[in-house]
Amino acid sequence: MKRGLTPFLLLLLVAPLLSQPQQPYRILITNDDGVRAPGLVALVKALGPLGEITVVAPAENQNVKSHSLTMADPIYADDVTIPGAVLAVAVVATPATCVKLALQSLMPRRPDLVVSGINPGYNTGMVTYISGTVGAAREAALQGVPAISVSLNRTGADDFTGAAQITLEIASMVKTHGLPKGAFLNVAVPAGARQSFKGVRLTRQSALSGVERFDERKTPYGRRYFWDVYTDADPANAEAGTDVSAVSQGYVAVTPMRVGEFSDEELERLKSLKIER
Repeated sequence: MKRGLTPFLLLLLVAPLLSQPQQPYRILITNDDGVRAPGLVALVKALGPLGEITVVAPAENQNVKSHSLTMADPIYADDVTIPGAVLAVAVVATPATCVKLALQSLMPRRPDLVVSGINPGYNTGMVTYISGTVGAAREAALQGVPAISVSLNRTGADDFTGAAQITLEIASMVKTHGLPKGAFLNVAVPAGARQSFKGVRLTRQSALSGVERFDERKTPYGRRYFWDVYTDADPANAEAGTDVSAVSQGYVAVTPMRVGEFSDEELERLKSLKIER
């Protein structure tokens, strides 16, 4: 008659597995406002209890860089200390390049999550296409790493505590449940303390893009130049269920995004036009 493994033999087999230390949850934090920006510092403080933090961010402000990459210039990377005595790497490059460099060259092991922000000013609607904050999260998703981009109402840009706390809650959810490959979350947070938010809403991306104009001026020597003046989209024009609508009503907007812009519907429409020969 066959006999099963004795408790002693089972212990010999299982003990090596039990003795292996559990790998920490690794979080890469970046932004587009610069490595010392208060929004990034607030994220480092809030997300610390969730896992092992690595900071790799632009050395200087890289707003509205979208998904641009630094390729024609040397990419300088310097170790710096940011508020809170946290070590970080300041990179002379765009936000998306910071993520690529961190994943490929600076981190010994790939992160489990990338969090980009907190940006002062909403990244909602079509603004996500020009945002460096969102571009960094999108690059992480392209590399197969779950990511979150976070922005805060401009009027609350001097206090990032509430936005950092809600980011911790959302990041904890991602840690527990994960995200599909190629997906990331774009989070927009109203100004105020955590308890002041009406709640969290899953939203669609609004089609609004804000209002942009170019103010024409002249130098003292008469040379003409223009200054880009941007105003956020009017929430009164936002459709219900969108990110712009949700934040205007005091809710945190969580918009699931994905990499790639392929359109199944347009492919089928074009097929009906007999374009293929």
